[in-house]
Amino acid sequence: MSREEVRNHWRKLVEEFRESGETAAAWCREHNLDVKQFRRWARKFDKETSTNATASPRVKLLSVQVEDSVEDAEPALVVHVGAASVEVHNGFNRSLLKQVVQVLAE
Repeated sequence: MSREEVRNHWRKLVEEFRESGETAAAWCREHNLDVKQFRRWARKFDKETSTNATASPRVKLLSVQVEDSVEDAEPALVVHVGAASVEVHNGFNRSLLKQVVQVLAE
């Protein structure tokens, strides 16, 4: 077997072991494997996995619910000052509205 084939063979064995839920010693006995050699390969793969996890952290996606933005929502109030009108939405800035009305009233 080539070096890559040997590596893939051991990786498959280590994955099978992890899915088994057994101890390494018991699993190796059942599969006629040398436990020291098996643990060496398992540590090697663990080290590679932890190095890869550090280099590129896993991305987790979350589901979010998007509400209507202020621009899309109907205004809660429309203020008319002369020929101008100002749409006021929930959560508006009171001091800004006051300044706008004062400027429009001039």
